[in-house]
This record gives sequence, C-alpha cells and structure tokens, in this order.
Amino acid sequence: MNLKTLIEPLGIHISREDESIDIKGLAFNSSKVEQNYLFVAIRGTHTDGHTFIEDAIKNGASIVIGEEDLSSIAVPYIRVSNSRKTLGLLASRFYENPTQHKIMIGITGTNGKTTTSYMLKHILESAGISCALFGSVSTIINGIENESTHTTVDAVTLNHLLAMCNDRVVIMEVSSHGLVQSRIEGLQFDYCIFTNLEHEHLDYHENMESYFLAKQSLFNYLKPNGTAIINSNSSWGERLCTYVSSLEKQVIRINGSKPTYIVNDEELIVHQDPIQSYSLNSRMKGKHNLENASLAFSTAISLQLDPLNIERSLENFNGVPGRFELFPHPGGATCIVDYAHTGNAFSHILETASLYNPKRIIHIFGFRGNRDIQKRKTMVQISLKKCHICILTFDDLNGIPSEQMIQDLHTLDPMNRCIIIPDRTLAIQYAWEIAQNNDLIVITGKGIENYQQNFSLPTSSDIQTLNYLNDSFEFQRQHS
Repeated sequence: MNLKTLIEPLGIHISREDESIDIKGLAFNSSKVEQNYLFVAIRGTHTDGHTFIEDAIKNGASIVIGEEDLSSIAVPYIRVSNSRKTLGLLASRFYENPTQHKIMIGITGTNGKTTTSYMLKHILESAGISCALFGSVSTIINGIENESTHTTVDAVTLNHLLAMCNDRVVIMEVSSHGLVQSRIEGLQFDYCIFTNLEHEHLDYHENMESYFLAKQSLFNYLKPNGTAIINSNSSWGERLCTYVSSLEKQVIRINGSKPTYIVNDEELIVHQDPIQSYSLNSRMKGKHNLENASLAFSTAISLQLDPLNIERSLENFNGVPGRFELFPHPGGATCIVDYAHTGNAFSHILETASLYNPKRIIHIFGFRGNRDIQKRKTMVQISLKKCHICILTFDDLNGIPSEQMIQDLHTLDPMNRCIIIPDRTLAIQYAWEIAQNNDLIVITGKGIENYQQNFSLPTSSDIQTLNYLNDSFEFQRQHS
C-alpha cells in the first residue's frame, strides 16, 4: 500500500515526493521492522520507541512516525501528537478495516469479562453462528485456539488477526490498559458490554475515577447504530448509562434504577410490553454468574436469537477454564480453581462455594508483586470472614524479593489468623493433605495461568499441582 493511500484518511500531511513510498508492513518494535516498513515510535512505560528509530531504519524502515521534533534522520519523518492512536488508525487502514463486515462485541469491566464472553460464544455457536474470541484465556479464530498473552493485544497484531478471521462474530474482552494505550483505535463495535467496576489496577490508574473513565471510553467506539448493554446495579453502571445515552446510543440496562432487564433469582425479566421472563439456569452457580448470564442473554436477544434456544444453550454451558473449575479430591473433598483476585471477586466466589454446603472452606491465595497493594487488606478480611482456614502464599513476585513478600504477608495478618506458606505448590499440598470429606479447597488468583517462578513441586500451574497430587496419591495407592 502506498503511503498516500495509507495516510490520507488520517488527515496527516506528507510531501508530494513521499506519497508513492510503498509500505509493506507496520511495526512499533524496531526488532520487528523489515524492508519498506513504517515504524511508529511510541513512548512506553519502560522504554521509549524514539530511542530505537535508528535501529528501525537499519532494519529497513522507509518512513518513521513519532511525537518528538526530529529532523536529522535518514528517512522521511512525520510528527504526530499521539503515536499510539495513530498506530491504531494506521493498522486498521493497512488491513483494510477488517471489522467492517463483522459483528463486533466488546466486553469491559473488572470481573466477569471472560465468563460473559465464553457464555456468549457458546450461545451463538449453538445457534450455528461462527465466533472468534479475543480474551485473557484464549484467542480463538477460525476454530483455532491459542493461549493469550494479553487480554487486549497491540493494535497491529489485533488488526492482522482480524484480517485473517473468517468468523461472522468477534467477541473481544477489552481491558482498561488496552483502552488507555489505544490498542482498539480504529475499530468500531456493534455491541459494548459493561460487567462491573471494582477496586483493581490502581497501581496503573491514578484512582477509581481514572479507572472508570478508561472503561467508559470503550463506548466511544460504538457504531452509529450500536447498542450498549450495561450492568447498572452500581453508581458506576448508572453513570455509564447516562453517558452512553448522551451519545444518543441505545442502552439496555441490567438491574439498576431504570432497568430494561432485571435479574430475579434465575430469571431474566424483560420490562417491555408485554413483560417476558426467561430462564438463566446454568451449571455455573452464584449471583455474579447470573449477572454474567444476563449480559450474554441480553446480547443474544439483541442479535435476534430465539430465546428458547438461548435458554437451552445456557443450560448446556460447561463453564470456563480456570473460572470456578472443579477438581475431585480422593478423600471426598472438592478443589476449586478460580482467577478471582479482588475483594468483591472473593466475596462472589466464596459465597458461591458456600452454596455447596461444605464442611469447611480452605482458601489459598497470594498477591502479585508490583501490583495494587491497597486491595490486599480487604481480600484477607473477606477470606477470614468467609472461610474456615485461610492460607496465604505467593502469587507472581514480579521482581519483588521473596523476603519482602513474606514480610508483607505477615503484616497483613498481625493476629496470625492465617497460615503462611510462601511456596504456592506446598501451600496447595498442605490444604490437599488436611482436606476431609465434603471440604472445599478454593485456590484463587491465577486460574489457568502458569507460574512465573519455580516452586518445590514440579508443576507450572495450580491445575497441574492438583493433578500432580492426585496422580501421586493414586500411584502410591496402587503400589502400597
């Protein structure tokens, strides 16, 4: 694609002699630049792409875009006010607006994005509609699944994958980081879904207001006839409804002060004439999963799917890997692995666990180094209140010395009500060994994610650790 065709719709001025430059690809990482690429220099959290411009040129960049005032580089240079936004717009243009003929569904919120997206994907595919999924667990395109590295990938990768996608519908989890970093710039959505807003990521966002505004910005990407589906049972949700209405977009409210739909036990009641109700019965228990199901159901109804078929597909939904995933214990206990890593998520998951009427709830969790420390005390308090045994352990240290994290764990529990076992695999092993018939072992924080450091047992995830313990028990039983 020549530079004029690529740049012209963005309103960026270029000299006439540069118009015919042939652009073979885009990159913001100098190591990924090839011959006749356009390189976009971006200021990141840890590195500044402007310092790698010369490397990009050596690797074949024929034109460079950046934010600094530069004049002495060997190729044409275009200065813009925001490199990240420009990259997103260029990527969409370069890959010929890959979303224009797809139904785009974006989902944002602190908790529930993954479960809602998998529920919705299951409902649509049960109706014979092919679905792509971009999320924190997996990226699934054209029926091929790959493990995700980010909830929302960078703009170039995203548009490249969308261009390869032959699926009719694209469901995308959109993180606040991805929104702030303009990774979806240039995309437009038919439906945007808001799950909730809870205390999280304040190590990245300045405060809850900034965090909310990041989430709110997703709804600026709605198509002119787009629809917002908002869980409005909080002040944040109500505020978002007001904002989206000001954009003159259709809003479907779940719960809240003026609900379009309301969740009542396991029913979704549609407040239209006539009033209708639908079953939200699924294998995933808990109020939070009813809310997730209501968002998926409401989106499916908006897509004109048959409500009875939606009900049937929800009943057959088997859940999400690493989200309240159940594993047997040879002593009659049950182990649950879940991604929950906020106070409210703990409340949801532990309240749901109590619905199984366990003899005891044994809860294992830790904290990630270099992450929001303000939520930690609340998480410990909730666990102590709702569980019989609370075990504090490591999550990903992210460069924090283990001695410092151990000290932090002791500081969070000055009355020594928790058991502290820093090695995560040994913490799980301890819980596994003391578990009795009808106990629940709840392991939260990582879901299906791999460990970032080595622990004592030869495993790389919570699920692998449980399987290892079960396999070892079975081996010993057979050879005793």
